[in-house]
Amino acid sequence: MRTLRGWIARAVVGGRRWRNSFRVRLLVLGLITITGTAITLTYTQSIQMREALLVELHARARTDGQLLNAMFAAPLIERDYASVVDSVSESVRAGSFEALLLCDSRGMLIAAAGPLSDCNGPSVPFKGLPLPQADGTVLQLFEVALSFGHQRLGLARFAFSLAAVDQIRRELMTRVIVISSLAIAAFMLAFAIAQSQVTRPLNQLVRAAEAIGQGDYSVRPRITSRTSELTILASAISRMATDIEERVTELALARDAATASDRAKSLFLANMSHEVRTPLAGVLGMLELAKPGITDPAVRKYLDTAEHAARHLLTIVNDILDFAQLEKGRLAVTSTPFSVRALVESTIPLVAAAAEERGNRMEVRIADDVPRQILGDEGRLRQVLLNLLSNAVKFTSQGTVSVEARTVDAGHRLLLTVADTGIGMAPEMQQRIFESFVQADESIARRFGGTGLGLPICRQLLALMGGSISVESSPGRGSLFTVDLPCRPVVDTVPATASRATDRPPAARRILVADDAPTMRILLEALLTREGHTCDLVEDGNEAVAAVRASDYDAVLMDVQMPRLDGLEATRKIRKEEGPRSRVPIVFVTASAMAGDEERFLAAGGDGYVSKPITPETLRAVLAKALARR
Repeated sequence: MRTLRGWIARAVVGGRRWRNSFRVRLLVLGLITITGTAITLTYTQSIQMREALLVELHARARTDGQLLNAMFAAPLIERDYASVVDSVSESVRAGSFEALLLCDSRGMLIAAAGPLSDCNGPSVPFKGLPLPQADGTVLQLFEVALSFGHQRLGLARFAFSLAAVDQIRRELMTRVIVISSLAIAAFMLAFAIAQSQVTRPLNQLVRAAEAIGQGDYSVRPRITSRTSELTILASAISRMATDIEERVTELALARDAATASDRAKSLFLANMSHEVRTPLAGVLGMLELAKPGITDPAVRKYLDTAEHAARHLLTIVNDILDFAQLEKGRLAVTSTPFSVRALVESTIPLVAAAAEERGNRMEVRIADDVPRQILGDEGRLRQVLLNLLSNAVKFTSQGTVSVEARTVDAGHRLLLTVADTGIGMAPEMQQRIFESFVQADESIARRFGGTGLGLPICRQLLALMGGSISVESSPGRGSLFTVDLPCRPVVDTVPATASRATDRPPAARRILVADDAPTMRILLEALLTREGHTCDLVEDGNEAVAAVRASDYDAVLMDVQMPRLDGLEATRKIRKEEGPRSRVPIVFVTASAMAGDEERFLAAGGDGYVSKPITPETLRAVLAKALARR
């Protein structure tokens, strides 16, 4: 059935193409012209010949009328009707007339021969009167007055057959048809010659153009026609195909190079993320571990300064990576329930120390109309708020930095504002600050530092979340940044005790840590030991697979990028094992945390992931979630 449908479809397409082709149109136009000319010529010649024959017949009628008057004048004067009757009959038998009728001056019949018998018939015009007969023939009737001197003797009516006229006309039409047929045959011959010289080369050019249009640039029309215009056209199409083929090849090479460059850039970003963030995560983790045991204020200040510098460097690295992902359109946002109040209150402490150091007062106002929970990307919104707060603290000294959250548009929009009483900015700079690598003043980078990427990243992140950011400022009077986001409230149906479940001390577990960085192994071991867990440490994926085969573990912390066998492939091998050990919860530890990582980790068989740098709270929550899944 499909074959039949395919054949019908090809036939329809071929029929349309044949019907619309130049060759067919030229043929039809020629045939219509020749046929129309032949029909017009035949009709015209027929009419002209009939008129000529009728004119000749009229002339004969006048002559025969004169002869009849001379023949019958004397017998009619002498009333010799017997000789009149004989003469009439003899004239019809001899074929001089088809019919002949003589009447006297009173309209009485004297003699008749043939199909005429009425002296009182219709009047006959000078050109004669057609008389159709029962057998289908037509007679042309004429009338002549018989007289002698001034004496009227009567009249004679005589008729000729038009069969001869029709025969001559038919013969003429036959000749015209023969001539027309010969003309059509000559046209077809000329068309065939023209086709071989013009239309066939044109058809070849059309097929070549269609093939080139469909992407086959190797086609070259071969024209042997003597027509110089067609040869020039074929050469032009060949040159065009060659040029297109060369350009397509160049574009393909450029595309492959761009793809390779993009792939290399992505690989570089992933490696950079791993190679830079992993040591930073180790530094921050070790500083976090060292501070609780330090009682000397000077040493603790040194540790705080080192932590602040490390976090500042981590912020710069994160901004560069986020900007690269946003530029490529690979950064995605999530939509999960979170508390705006908790987000603001948990972000303020991150800048509180810097604000106190610069003599700034922090103020927080959360309107009563802000829902308990809304849908959105809590992590990215915290990143935006933290960037705005950090800027406000950095550019304000001995002033006030305030945060306000409220709803507008009947609760459909959430407004987050960050205001400061700092240095402010000129109106012409208030749009430029959202451009990449731009700061309000060249001296800003020298005085306060920064890369000029924070606000552009904020603007793009908010756009991904369906929101926007704006600023109002004037030099010396501070700035007001407003974040406008969709507000989608969530009805909280989870009991209060459930939300605090992860805050409870976890049960002691046996956990395998696989990481090629010694610093991270030490850090993870310390964090887990604090929680009461026991740890085994391995350096790569092969050792992790062997350890899982040999022992029972409650969970595995698996670094993604490791030598010899990476974490993803090691997880796939573990999942292919038989028995309950293949179902051990596996949490990936990664320094990249780029778009699509979570889906990639889950597809490899992971139960969750934690991004470096690692905090005890985050590690505790991710482990609890992974253990609950299994």
